[in-house]
Amino acid sequence: MTIREAGKGIVTAGGGYYLIGYVDEDGDDAETCFYAYDIKELHELYRDFCKENGIKQNTVRYITHDWKG
Repeated sequence: MTIREAGKGIVTAGGGYYLIGYVDEDGDDAETCFYAYDIKELHELYRDFCKENGIKQNTVRYITHDWKG
């Protein structure tokens, strides 16, 4: 799944921390957290993260709003 697909109904404008579950380059489940203002910014952050770590962008399993940050 992509960030936009997984974030539908979860990521809202206004800013927040989002926990992203994804499949890493070894095929293992992993998580990362980003602060983003909206879905567009979260998509850009995750895109850059994927490029830096050699991960496909369509490996998102879930996104949750992380209230603790």
